This record gives sequence, C-alpha cells and structure tokens, in this order.
Amino acid sequence: MVCGGELLDEGLTLPAQPTVVSLRRMNQVLDINLGRRTVRVQAGAKLSDIDRRLGAHGLGLPIVGDHRDITAGGFASVGGVSAASHKHGLFIDQIVDLEYVDTDGRIGTCGRTHHTERFQRILGAGGRAGIITALTLDAIEIDKERTWLTTDADRFLDFDSFVEHAYAEIARPGNAELQVGRWVDTAPLKVARPVGTGHVQLGTVRFGQWSSLYPTAPTRGLRARREVGSRARKSLGAIASAAPGKAGMPVRNAAAGAVLFAPKVQTLRDAEYLADTALSSSERGPAYRVGVFAPLSSYTSVFYRLHDLFSGHRERSGCFTVISAMTYGVRSRYLRAESAARGLPPEDHGLITFTCRLRPAALPSELLRDIVSGIEEICRSENALRYEGGNG
Repeated sequence: MVCGGELLDEGLTLPAQPTVVSLRRMNQVLDINLGRRTVRVQAGAKLSDIDRRLGAHGLGLPIVGDHRDITAGGFASVGGVSAASHKHGLFIDQIVDLEYVDTDGRIGTCGRTHHTERFQRILGAGGRAGIITALTLDAIEIDKERTWLTTDADRFLDFDSFVEHAYAEIARPGNAELQVGRWVDTAPLKVARPVGTGHVQLGTVRFGQWSSLYPTAPTRGLRARREVGSRARKSLGAIASAAPGKAGMPVRNAAAGAVLFAPKVQTLRDAEYLADTALSSSERGPAYRVGVFAPLSSYTSVFYRLHDLFSGHRERSGCFTVISAMTYGVRSRYLRAESAARGLPPEDHGLITFTCRLRPAALPSELLRDIVSGIEEICRSENALRYEGGNG
C-alpha cells in the first residue's frame, strides 16, 4: 500500500499489509514552466505547498483538496474533486504526464499524448496499476490571495427542495468560481425524563445549504470583517479539535455551523480551505462514507435513492445517527471518456458524498454487506460511478 504524506491522527490504524511504501520525503517542486504554465512535482508534495510556490509567479492550481495535507500523488490516485470541479473538472484532468513504478519495479512514463491507455489506467487507480512518483500539472493564471468571492447562499428545511435546487445550480452554474451543497439529517433525539418516567423523543433536525461563490471587489469594511471571521473560525476549529467525546459535541457542532454560515466575502484561498478550518474538527468518531458520480440525467434519482437507503437502515436498525451529504458539479474530460468507454452518452456529473455517523455495535457485517449491495445496485441501474477518494 502507498502512503503519500503523514498519517492523520483520527484513531485509525493501517490495515495489515506486508509492505507500506511512504512517499513523504519525495515532496519537491521540481520545475515551474511559466511559458507552458505547468509545474513538475514529486508525488509526495502537498498541493498547498505547490499552490503557494505557484502563487509567487501569478499562477495557481485549478483543483486542490479541502485540506492542506493532500499530496499530488494521493489526489491523482483517487481522481481528486473540489468545489471548483464544475468549472475545471477533476484533479486528474489537470495532469499532463506522470512518472510511475510498476509492480515489477520498472520506471515508466505516460501522459495525454503518449501511452495514453496506460495513463488512463493509472489515474484514479489508487496505486493498484503503478505507484506514481512524479507528475506534471497544468496551472492557471490567478492570484488566489487577491481574488475575492461573494457567497450567494440558499438554505432549505426540506430535502426535496434542496435536491431540486442543487440540480439546477449544477446544470447551470453561470460564472460561479466555487459551488457546494451540504445537507444534514439527524436521528430523533432521546432526552431523559425524571427517574422512573422513561425518555421523551424529540424530532429530527433537517437542513441544507447551497453556496455559489462569485467574483467580487471587496470594500475596506468587508476586508476587515474577513480578517475577524477568519480568526474566529480558526480559533473555533482549534477548540473543536481539542474537545473530545460527548462533552465536545456542542463545540464541534458549532464548528460545522461555521461552514454552513460562511462569511459573505472571502478570498479564493480562504474559500478553498474553509472546510479544513472548522468542519474537519467537528467530524469526529466512526462513520461510513461513500461518494458517487451521478450523470446529470439521473442525478436527482441517485440522490434520493442513496438518502432513502441510509435513512431506511437508520430507522430499522439504528445503525446511523447523523446522515450528512455534500454535493458538487463535475465537468470532467476523464469522466466523459469513462462514460464513452462504457457505451454511454458522455455527460457532465454531480458528485454526491454521504457521511453517516454510525453506532458500530448496530452495524454487523451482514448489514454492511446489504448496504454495499444497495449502493452497487443504485450505481448499476443509474449508470453512476463509485468515487473511492472522497474530497481529500
């Protein structure tokens, strides 16, 4: 198995493996070609470091992950998606060529214009088709520190309206630089009554938000508000990270709320890493995650069926608590080619990612197999594709 950077401390351990290949020290930016607007990097280089180096030359990466520790090789191995994917596609759409080591230890190269079949096979393969050691990436002309965005946010209390709005925004994004939808659906809460009187059950909390971020020119006052808000969210994220267990749940929930109620005006750099500032600190504990690329022709059907699958299992077994979803638009050359290879019309897609907080004792292996089978049937019947990488 291949490990690109530092292992994250989330209470997780590596599965039993005979060999773990670490690329942590292969982290150099090898070359920046200003004429071609490309950058050559080693696979262990963090995208945030690459982007910062490019920024000194008035360039930037079109697609980065939502936290600062994602490596170039890791993102290429899973495809790579972000809130800018409705405009620029997947991270692997930005790769010009790559160097790899195959299972026999031989070094090879491939790219858009040479050994293209091998190139397509290695991209998004999770290291199974060869270990990526270096990549050449496209860059765009942009100053992320001085590109200001204003947020147009719509909030929803019912799932139907949220899904319909998400589809409309993905299908017609206009000049939005970034777009993202988030939905949260909690299980009924049980609150203890006085001794001997049992429990009272409160209703579910269901809400969603769609955010489209558009270019704007900031005023001095908005710049000041941005600085105050940025410091507050970073502080909240730090506090949430240090707040373990049930006692820290209110703070972690507040951190998640900081993302849903994001600042009206922020820089592109801030917006790209907003989730890393607060949301990641709020999402502690065991969870089941699945991502699906749904063709626009079946996007709403896939969204409804996945939600019904998870909420149905929660109602019957109590295996899940909070069910949340995140969705983006994705206009990808790679996914269009994948559709064509399967004999399907080339379409744009929407990524739908569900995160289900779980009660491990209520999710036996046979129930998990049923859930996986249900997801596979949805993908098969709706011509959707599983996304193995999540958004990191």
